[in-house]
Amino acid sequence: MKAGEEESEEPHTVVSGMFVVNTLTTKVLFDAGAKHSFINAVTTKQIACDLDKMDIQLCVTTPIGSMHQSELIARNCSVTFHEKMFLADLILLGIQEYDVILGMNWLAKYRLTIDCQQKTLVFVTPEGESLVYKGKHPNYTIPLISAAKAPKLVGKGCTAFPCAIDITNTLEMRH
Repeated sequence: MKAGEEESEEPHTVVSGMFVVNTLTTKVLFDAGAKHSFINAVTTKQIACDLDKMDIQLCVTTPIGSMHQSELIARNCSVTFHEKMFLADLILLGIQEYDVILGMNWLAKYRLTIDCQQKTLVFVTPEGESLVYKGKHPNYTIPLISAAKAPKLVGKGCTAFPCAIDITNTLEMRH
């Protein structure tokens, strides 16, 4: 590689969705670019899982360049899909946008495949059954802003498009 040339990196494959971890519905990111699987501290408390100290302290660099250290892991957390349970060891990490990130260690264990084009996941159960999940690409989510936060953002110069939604029973509209 020549000086000043940057190595081009293709974006890695990710799909997100809502899944039950232990007994809590959580926002999960399936990330083929992550070597390990992670859980945030708030979720750890909500699902009441015990944390064990790992033999080593793990230093993780995020895609945006921030570094986090952890030596705690929640072992045997259950991820439920189509009433099937898939166990995960989740490292406690200061992640914010997602409750859980399932990385390559988990994806490989369950022979999970990600179809980038269709944004689908195919799980393979220990019995060999294939389960398909239609996810969404996290870059296409629409952020929602609370009514309390909106005036502050407009005050800072952000553009706002106010609207009102009226939900009416369609059966009433026919009569």
